[in-house]
Amino acid sequence: MTVFGRANSLKDPASKAYSQVFAPYHGWKAVSAGMYALPTRQQLMIKLNEDEDSARTQMQNYVASSDIVIAYIDKLFISRDLGINWMTERPFVYVIRP
Repeated sequence: MTVFGRANSLKDPASKAYSQVFAPYHGWKAVSAGMYALPTRQQLMIKLNEDEDSARTQMQNYVASSDIVIAYIDKLFISRDLGINWMTERPFVYVIRP
């Protein structure tokens, strides 16, 4: 999955991630308005001082590093008998592809 759609906008993937993760707990009005302020792919890359290769490396490092955090949270939830159903998929982790 890519972060950006055909129009190089973050709006569609951000909306999808929001609806999967936060929508059940948080209203949409303010968030919806903010979606129109999201930068384009080119604007984001410039602001982050990244190119395609460096952004890909950063995202791969993020995904690899998040595994230890997820394992810790899983153990914490299991130790408190809360289960780990929250981790059935990761809608908030995306990979940037050209």
